[in-house]
Amino acid sequence: MDKLEQAIQAIGQDIGILQNSSLSQTRAYELFPTYATLQAQMTTNIKEKHVDLGLDALIDTKLQNGGDPFVTRSKLPTVDTSQLASKNDLEELKRSVGSGSGGSGDLKGQGFPYELNAEIGTTYIDTTAKNGAFKWIKKRAGAGQNNWVILAGDTGRVRARNINSALGESYMEFRRINSTVEINFGGLSWGWFGIKRKGSAGYVAQPTDRERNVYILPVGGVPLGFRPTGSKLGMITNDKGQRLGTWYLGGPTDGNQFRLQFDDPVPTDRDIGDIRFSSIVYITDDPWPETL
Repeated sequence: MDKLEQAIQAIGQDIGILQNSSLSQTRAYELFPTYATLQAQMTTNIKEKHVDLGLDALIDTKLQNGGDPFVTRSKLPTVDTSQLASKNDLEELKRSVGSGSGGSGDLKGQGFPYELNAEIGTTYIDTTAKNGAFKWIKKRAGAGQNNWVILAGDTGRVRARNINSALGESYMEFRRINSTVEINFGGLSWGWFGIKRKGSAGYVAQPTDRERNVYILPVGGVPLGFRPTGSKLGMITNDKGQRLGTWYLGGPTDGNQFRLQFDDPVPTDRDIGDIRFSSIVYITDDPWPETL
């Protein structure tokens, strides 16, 4: 028997074995589960064995990697925003608060803060910057103008009204920045200040020395908001720097006046038109001026 015949015989034997050991069709269906059975088993496993199967970790990884969290916009609840406060509402509420919050923010309002019952250290901003003042701080308890200190304000140049003895267009000018006041003079050529000759219309002698002293602002003439804490004294010269005398600014105990005190008697036959002043800068405790 050659090799080909041997192979054919072996195949025949194998077929016979399979025929003798094969299952009937009915028995085979009994051994394999149906689709419905498999579906029910999968559902049960997902419900009861999701941790063992690793499904939780799989979902967490999916979400961490930017996966779809399975919530769509159509499933989100509808929120009525008409009842929510707007940004403007919150700002208005903050402005209307009558007390501070430990310095955590500025109160805001219109006008001076004197009547606010705020805590010490509270800062306040006047949104109108009335008369140039726009930021304050509370320094004492209670209401009242003396309990607030100006932090940021500038009146700009304020001309003194109805000054006495001035020559031509001569002027006296105040400027307050925070609690510091500066006085300047000018009006004539090259910024000179001048006074009229003694005895002329508008000239006002100062009673302490009628020959040498002349009022520029009378007693009570320094406007409220610009008055010094005490009296001040400085020098006046001519345009060449030659001394003419002194200027004197009266404090609260000396009438809040401003006068010039010449070394020599004021001439009756000529005006003095080239007066220069040493610097006049000082601190004031006055409340911020209500009028400019």
